Amino acid sequence: MKTVLIISSFVAASQVGANAAAFCLRRLGIEAIVLPTTLMGRHPGWGDPGGGSVEADVLRKMWSAIRQQDIKFDAVLSGYLGQDSHIDLCADIIQEIKRNNKSAFTLIDPVMGDNGALYIPATRAEAIAKTLIPLADMITPNVWELSYLVGQNFSSHKDMIEAARSLAPESLITSAPESHDSHDEIGAIWTNQDSVVQVSHKRFSTVPHGGGDALAATVLGHKLSGLSSITATERAVGSIFAIMKAANAMTSNQSGRRELPLIETQDALINAPHLSSRVINT
Repeated sequence: MKTVLIISSFVAASQVGANAAAFCLRRLGIEAIVLPTTLMGRHPGWGDPGGGSVEADVLRKMWSAIRQQDIKFDAVLSGYLGQDSHIDLCADIIQEIKRNNKSAFTLIDPVMGDNGALYIPATRAEAIAKTLIPLADMITPNVWELSYLVGQNFSSHKDMIEAARSLAPESLITSAPESHDSHDEIGAIWTNQDSVVQVSHKRFSTVPHGGGDALAATVLGHKLSGLSSITATERAVGSIFAIMKAANAMTSNQSGRRELPLIETQDALINAPHLSSRVINT
Protein backbone atom coordinates (compact mmCIF):
# COMPACT_ATOMS: atom_id res chain seq x y z
CA MET A 1 0.00 0.00 0.00
CA LYS A 2 1.25 3.46 -0.91
CA THR A 3 1.61 6.14 1.77
CA VAL A 4 1.44 9.92 1.41
CA LEU A 5 2.47 12.59 3.90
CA ILE A 6 0.08 15.54 3.72
CA ILE A 7 1.41 18.85 5.02
CA SER A 8 -1.62 21.11 5.05
CA SER A 9 -4.37 22.70 7.11
CA PHE A 10 -6.68 20.79 9.44
CA VAL A 11 -10.14 22.38 9.62
CA ALA A 12 -12.47 20.34 11.81
CA ALA A 13 -15.89 21.13 10.35
CA SER A 14 -14.95 21.88 6.74
CA GLN A 15 -14.03 19.59 3.85
CA VAL A 16 -10.92 21.53 2.90
CA GLY A 17 -7.15 21.16 3.20
CA ALA A 18 -5.94 17.94 4.75
CA ASN A 19 -9.50 16.81 5.55
CA ALA A 20 -10.40 16.76 1.87
CA ALA A 21 -7.03 15.48 0.66
CA ALA A 22 -6.79 12.64 3.16
CA PHE A 23 -10.33 11.43 2.45
CA CYS A 24 -9.74 11.36 -1.31
CA LEU A 25 -6.47 9.46 -0.97
CA ARG A 26 -7.89 6.94 1.48
CA ARG A 27 -10.94 6.37 -0.71
CA LEU A 28 -8.49 5.49 -3.48
CA GLY A 29 -6.78 2.94 -1.23
CA ILE A 30 -3.78 5.05 -0.27
CA GLU A 31 -2.68 5.71 3.31
CA ALA A 32 -2.56 9.39 4.26
CA ILE A 33 -0.66 10.75 7.25
CA VAL A 34 -1.35 14.37 8.13
CA LEU A 35 1.01 16.99 9.50
CA PRO A 36 -1.48 19.79 10.28
CA THR A 37 -0.29 23.33 9.60
CA THR A 38 -3.44 24.78 11.17
CA LEU A 39 -5.98 23.67 13.74
CA MET A 40 -9.24 25.46 13.02
CA GLY A 41 -12.89 24.87 13.66
CA ARG A 42 -14.21 25.91 10.27
CA HIS A 43 -13.12 27.52 7.01
CA PRO A 44 -12.53 31.29 7.39
CA GLY A 45 -15.03 31.85 4.59
CA TRP A 46 -17.78 31.04 7.08
CA GLY A 47 -16.57 33.60 9.64
CA ASP A 48 -14.25 33.34 12.63
CA PRO A 49 -12.50 29.99 12.08
CA GLY A 50 -11.42 29.45 15.68
CA GLY A 51 -7.95 28.14 16.38
CA GLY A 52 -5.04 29.13 14.18
CA SER A 53 -1.73 27.99 12.74
CA VAL A 54 0.44 25.36 14.40
CA GLU A 55 3.89 26.47 15.53
CA ALA A 56 6.74 25.05 13.47
CA ASP A 57 8.43 23.65 16.60
CA VAL A 58 5.31 21.58 17.31
CA LEU A 59 5.27 20.28 13.75
CA ARG A 60 8.98 19.38 13.99
CA LYS A 61 8.29 17.36 17.13
CA MET A 62 5.37 15.65 15.42
CA TRP A 63 7.55 14.83 12.42
CA SER A 64 10.27 13.48 14.72
CA ALA A 65 7.75 11.06 16.23
CA ILE A 66 6.35 10.09 12.82
CA ARG A 67 9.80 9.28 11.44
CA GLN A 68 10.45 6.93 14.36
CA GLN A 69 7.63 4.75 13.03
CA ASP A 70 9.87 3.78 10.08
CA ILE A 71 7.19 4.60 7.53
CA LYS A 72 8.18 4.55 3.89
CA PHE A 73 6.57 7.53 2.22
CA ASP A 74 5.81 7.28 -1.48
CA ALA A 75 4.81 10.91 -1.85
CA VAL A 76 4.49 14.27 -0.13
CA LEU A 77 1.54 16.58 -0.74
CA SER A 78 2.12 20.13 0.45
CA GLY A 79 -0.91 22.42 0.67
CA TYR A 80 -1.82 25.37 2.87
CA LEU A 81 1.05 26.56 5.07
CA GLY A 82 0.00 28.74 7.98
CA GLN A 83 3.31 30.41 8.89
CA ASP A 84 6.40 31.57 7.03
CA SER A 85 8.43 29.16 9.18
CA HIS A 86 6.46 26.23 7.75
CA ILE A 87 8.19 26.61 4.39
CA ASP A 88 11.68 25.64 5.55
CA LEU A 89 10.23 22.82 7.64
CA CYS A 90 8.31 21.50 4.65
CA ALA A 91 11.44 21.67 2.49
CA ASP A 92 13.46 19.80 5.12
CA ILE A 93 10.85 17.05 5.32
CA ILE A 94 10.61 16.69 1.54
CA GLN A 95 14.37 16.40 1.22
CA GLU A 96 14.54 13.83 4.03
CA ILE A 97 11.81 11.72 2.45
CA LYS A 98 13.61 11.91 -0.91
CA ARG A 99 16.85 10.75 0.71
CA ASN A 100 15.06 7.73 2.15
CA ASN A 101 13.11 6.97 -1.02
CA LYS A 102 14.60 8.39 -4.20
CA SER A 103 11.41 7.63 -6.13
CA ALA A 104 9.15 9.52 -3.70
CA PHE A 105 6.92 11.98 -5.55
CA THR A 106 6.49 15.58 -4.42
CA LEU A 107 3.31 17.48 -5.26
CA ILE A 108 3.28 21.15 -4.26
CA ASP A 109 -0.11 22.84 -4.23
CA PRO A 110 0.93 26.50 -3.84
CA VAL A 111 -2.12 27.63 -1.89
CA MET A 112 -1.68 31.39 -1.78
CA GLY A 113 -4.42 33.31 -3.57
CA ASP A 114 -7.07 33.67 -6.24
CA ASN A 115 -9.17 36.26 -8.03
CA GLY A 116 -6.31 38.72 -8.27
CA ALA A 117 -5.12 38.75 -4.67
CA LEU A 118 -3.00 36.86 -2.15
CA TYR A 119 -4.69 35.51 0.96
CA ILE A 120 -1.37 34.80 2.67
CA PRO A 121 1.42 37.32 3.39
CA ALA A 122 3.65 38.14 0.42
CA THR A 123 6.70 36.94 2.37
CA ARG A 124 5.16 33.48 2.63
CA ALA A 125 4.14 33.39 -1.02
CA GLU A 126 7.64 34.39 -2.07
CA ALA A 127 9.17 31.72 0.16
CA ILE A 128 6.92 29.07 -1.38
CA ALA A 129 8.04 30.19 -4.83
CA LYS A 130 11.73 30.28 -3.92
CA THR A 131 12.03 27.25 -1.65
CA LEU A 132 9.25 24.74 -2.35
CA ILE A 133 8.45 25.05 -6.04
CA PRO A 134 12.00 23.97 -7.05
CA LEU A 135 11.51 20.75 -5.04
CA ALA A 136 8.30 19.79 -6.82
CA ASP A 137 7.80 16.93 -9.23
CA MET A 138 4.37 18.39 -9.89
CA ILE A 139 2.63 21.65 -9.02
CA THR A 140 -1.11 22.37 -8.99
CA PRO A 141 -1.58 26.15 -9.04
CA ASN A 142 -4.74 27.86 -10.14
CA VAL A 143 -4.33 30.28 -13.03
CA TRP A 144 -3.85 33.29 -10.78
CA GLU A 145 -1.30 31.51 -8.57
CA LEU A 146 0.66 30.48 -11.66
CA SER A 147 0.61 34.09 -12.84
CA TYR A 148 1.91 35.23 -9.45
CA LEU A 149 4.67 32.62 -9.39
CA VAL A 150 6.11 33.77 -12.72
CA GLY A 151 5.27 37.46 -12.34
CA GLN A 152 3.30 37.87 -15.53
CA ASN A 153 -0.25 38.06 -16.84
CA PHE A 154 -1.38 35.57 -19.48
CA SER A 155 -2.90 36.48 -22.81
CA SER A 156 -3.21 32.90 -24.05
CA HIS A 157 -3.06 29.26 -23.02
CA LYS A 158 0.38 29.14 -24.61
CA ASP A 159 1.60 31.72 -22.10
CA MET A 160 0.24 29.63 -19.22
CA ILE A 161 1.84 26.45 -20.50
CA GLU A 162 5.23 28.07 -21.01
CA ALA A 163 5.05 29.50 -17.50
CA ALA A 164 4.18 26.13 -15.98
CA ARG A 165 6.98 24.40 -17.85
CA SER A 166 9.47 26.90 -16.47
CA LEU A 167 8.59 25.90 -12.90
CA ALA A 168 8.22 22.12 -12.64
CA PRO A 169 8.53 18.84 -14.56
CA GLU A 170 4.73 18.46 -14.40
CA SER A 171 1.97 20.95 -13.75
CA LEU A 172 -1.79 20.77 -13.38
CA ILE A 173 -3.17 24.27 -13.86
CA THR A 174 -6.56 24.42 -12.15
CA SER A 175 -9.52 26.75 -12.70
CA ALA A 176 -8.37 27.08 -16.31
CA PRO A 177 -10.99 28.29 -18.82
CA GLU A 178 -11.63 26.07 -21.83
CA SER A 179 -10.32 28.90 -24.00
CA HIS A 180 -8.90 32.28 -23.10
CA ASP A 181 -12.21 34.06 -23.76
CA SER A 182 -14.49 31.27 -22.49
CA HIS A 183 -16.96 31.95 -19.69
CA ASP A 184 -19.02 28.76 -19.91
CA GLU A 185 -16.48 25.99 -19.30
CA ILE A 186 -13.62 25.52 -16.86
CA GLY A 187 -11.28 22.70 -15.99
CA ALA A 188 -7.61 21.86 -15.77
CA ILE A 189 -4.59 21.86 -18.05
CA TRP A 190 -1.93 19.22 -17.49
CA THR A 191 1.50 19.69 -19.00
CA ASN A 192 4.98 18.30 -18.84
CA GLN A 193 7.88 19.38 -21.02
CA ASP A 194 6.54 17.55 -24.08
CA SER A 195 2.75 17.27 -23.95
CA VAL A 196 -0.30 19.30 -23.00
CA VAL A 197 -3.88 18.17 -22.47
CA GLN A 198 -6.94 19.99 -21.21
CA VAL A 199 -10.01 18.56 -19.50
CA SER A 200 -12.97 20.92 -19.19
CA HIS A 201 -16.51 20.88 -17.90
CA LYS A 202 -19.44 23.20 -17.31
CA ARG A 203 -18.68 26.17 -15.07
CA PHE A 204 -20.80 26.46 -11.93
CA SER A 205 -21.83 29.82 -10.52
CA THR A 206 -21.25 28.72 -6.92
CA VAL A 207 -18.70 26.15 -5.77
CA PRO A 208 -17.70 24.99 -2.29
CA HIS A 209 -14.25 25.53 -0.84
CA GLY A 210 -11.89 22.56 -1.04
CA GLY A 211 -12.17 21.60 -4.69
CA GLY A 212 -8.51 22.33 -5.36
CA ASP A 213 -7.41 20.28 -2.34
CA ALA A 214 -9.54 17.36 -3.48
CA LEU A 215 -8.34 17.59 -7.08
CA ALA A 216 -4.64 17.65 -6.15
CA ALA A 217 -5.03 14.64 -3.87
CA THR A 218 -7.10 12.68 -6.38
CA VAL A 219 -4.61 13.24 -9.20
CA LEU A 220 -1.80 12.16 -6.89
CA GLY A 221 -3.73 9.11 -5.76
CA HIS A 222 -4.34 7.96 -9.32
CA LYS A 223 -0.69 8.49 -10.25
CA LEU A 224 0.46 6.46 -7.25
CA SER A 225 -1.97 3.74 -8.32
CA GLY A 226 -0.11 3.46 -11.61
CA LEU A 227 -2.20 5.55 -13.99
CA SER A 228 -0.56 7.82 -16.52
CA SER A 229 -0.66 11.53 -15.76
CA ILE A 230 -3.16 12.14 -18.56
CA THR A 231 -5.53 9.40 -17.40
CA ALA A 232 -5.10 10.53 -13.79
CA THR A 233 -6.04 14.06 -14.82
CA GLU A 234 -9.10 12.92 -16.80
CA ARG A 235 -10.39 10.82 -13.92
CA ALA A 236 -9.62 13.37 -11.21
CA VAL A 237 -11.26 16.26 -13.05
CA GLY A 238 -14.23 14.00 -13.81
CA SER A 239 -14.55 13.15 -10.12
CA ILE A 240 -14.40 16.75 -8.96
CA PHE A 241 -16.87 17.75 -11.68
CA ALA A 242 -19.33 15.16 -10.38
CA ILE A 243 -18.83 16.33 -6.80
CA MET A 244 -19.27 20.00 -7.76
CA LYS A 245 -22.34 19.15 -9.83
CA ALA A 246 -23.87 17.47 -6.81
CA ALA A 247 -22.92 20.40 -4.60
CA ASN A 248 -24.51 22.80 -7.07
CA ALA A 249 -27.75 20.79 -7.03
CA MET A 250 -27.74 20.72 -3.23
CA THR A 251 -27.12 24.46 -3.07
CA SER A 252 -30.06 25.17 -5.39
CA ASN A 253 -32.33 23.49 -2.85
CA GLN A 254 -30.84 25.40 0.07
CA SER A 255 -29.62 28.91 0.73
CA GLY A 256 -26.03 29.87 -0.06
CA ARG A 257 -22.82 27.90 -0.36
CA ARG A 258 -22.34 24.59 1.43
CA GLU A 259 -19.42 22.33 2.27
CA LEU A 260 -17.85 20.09 -0.36
CA PRO A 261 -20.06 16.95 -0.25
CA LEU A 262 -17.25 14.40 -0.32
CA ILE A 263 -18.97 11.83 1.86
CA GLU A 264 -22.26 11.94 -0.04
CA THR A 265 -20.51 11.74 -3.42
CA GLN A 266 -17.52 9.55 -2.58
CA ASP A 267 -18.38 6.96 -5.24
CA ALA A 268 -17.43 9.59 -7.82
CA LEU A 269 -13.82 9.28 -6.65
CA ILE A 270 -13.79 5.64 -7.75
CA ASN A 271 -16.25 5.74 -10.64
CA ALA A 272 -15.48 9.07 -12.23
CA PRO A 273 -17.66 10.23 -15.11
CA HIS A 274 -15.72 10.22 -18.35
CA LEU A 275 -14.39 13.59 -19.41
CA SER A 276 -12.22 13.32 -22.48
CA SER A 277 -9.13 15.43 -22.79
CA ARG A 278 -8.07 17.46 -25.78
CA VAL A 279 -4.50 17.96 -26.85
CA ILE A 280 -3.27 21.54 -26.98
CA ASN A 281 -0.66 22.21 -29.63
CA THR A 282 2.09 24.59 -28.53
